[in-house]
Amino acid sequence: MGHSYREGMSLIEIMITMVIIAIIAGIAYPRYQRMVAKSKQMEAKTILQSIHMGEDLFRTTTDKYTNNLNELDIEIPGDTRYAYSISINESGTSYLATAVANIDSDPVMDEWQIDQGNNLVNTVNDVIEE
Repeated sequence: MGHSYREGMSLIEIMITMVIIAIIAGIAYPRYQRMVAKSKQMEAKTILQSIHMGEDLFRTTTDKYTNNLNELDIEIPGDTRYAYSISINESGTSYLATAVANIDSDPVMDEWQIDQGNNLVNTVNDVIEE
């Protein structure tokens, strides 16, 4: 008597494979999303550093800082994710530049600040580490 052998995978083998793939995806996708969000934060860091250099240059010629981005000798691209602003004290001897954006579509806004001492701080981190 001849035995008949089946070729291919059984339904249970396919289901086990799908479960393994789902587990791997469930672990990998959130990490991928965090890495994408962290790369978006580089925009804020880079432009705030440019603002700091522009403020230093502006102060060397005027003896004060400005709260007007257009007065700085820097170029901020028109397609930025973050909104940038500068506030100065009354005498113009200190400033705080801020970048704010929602980088991952949740209710939390990512916020970065830099001051005249070149202290760059992520005051509200929209990228949550797990």
